[in-house]
Amino acid sequence: MVTLLFLLALAALLGAVALFVSDARERSAETGNTDSAATTAAPAEKDEARTDTPAEKPVKSRAPGKRARRAWARERGFNFESADELLASEWSRGAAAGGASARNVATGNAYGHDVHVADLGDSVVVAMGTGAETRAVVDFRREGLAAETSDDLVELDSYSGFRCFATQAGAGRRFVDSRVLTALEQLPTSVQAVWFEGAWAIAELTRESGPGDWDAALAPLALLADAARTLPPVEDVPLTLPYPTRTIPGEQPAALPEADPEPVMQRPEDPVALPTRTTGGTRGEVEDHDLGGDDVKAIAGDERRVVDLTRVRRVQGPSSIFDDKE
Repeated sequence: MVTLLFLLALAALLGAVALFVSDARERSAETGNTDSAATTAAPAEKDEARTDTPAEKPVKSRAPGKRARRAWARERGFNFESADELLASEWSRGAAAGGASARNVATGNAYGHDVHVADLGDSVVVAMGTGAETRAVVDFRREGLAAETSDDLVELDSYSGFRCFATQAGAGRRFVDSRVLTALEQLPTSVQAVWFEGAWAIAELTRESGPGDWDAALAPLALLADAARTLPPVEDVPLTLPYPTRTIPGEQPAALPEADPEPVMQRPEDPVALPTRTTGGTRGEVEDHDLGGDDVKAIAGDERRVVDLTRVRRVQGPSSIFDDKE
């Protein structure tokens, strides 16, 4: 009985193996057919796509928006504001000539200077405080970029691919030193212009400039802000020389007003007798007597008055002096 059961189980196992092998062969055959059909249909689909789909245009790079500016400010510990109406009023040249308000403003400190990064019109500006206000305006423009239409700007020369304009030609030429030339060479290509106005050094960047360009512009702009202290200040500052080569004369003391001449005193030839109390005088003859022992009696003195401790009786009643009775 056991042998019979064993034979039946073995037969069932062999049948299952045969079914599994046949099923696997059928599946492999179907897969081969589908692959060949796909390979033959793929070139046709590609040809149709080439004929029907037009050529795609290159995608333009988008300018960083508010989120990118806020994230950049947060990474560097700067403050961020969506708009600042007073900041753009500090400038009237360059990108600020159109009167646009500053948007997406990141404010902080870099290299010892106050820094503002903001969107101004169609440009991005990086403004850095110089620490001293000046009336002179110096404007650097990339060669090929239209210069600012201002009658008071005079073109001086070209430096490191920038055309230089200034309102005061002498001050503008003295301003360009080794620091300015080094900073102009290190500015990123996205910087289109740099101008100096009031107490600010402002770099104008393209709209598509990103956080990398803002970071790259900080160090050269700080060097330019330091060099801007050579521009003539609004108010003259007295020079202090701790080790002068020659003695500098000080201010002359103010002349004292002449005093009015005193009148001449002339004494009279004969001395004038002035009143004095040093000399005494006698009036008549007076005998010597003891002080207070004279014979004059005391006024109102009455030795006969006797006090018996009696007093006048006072009657309570109205006054009688106004009575008509006699």
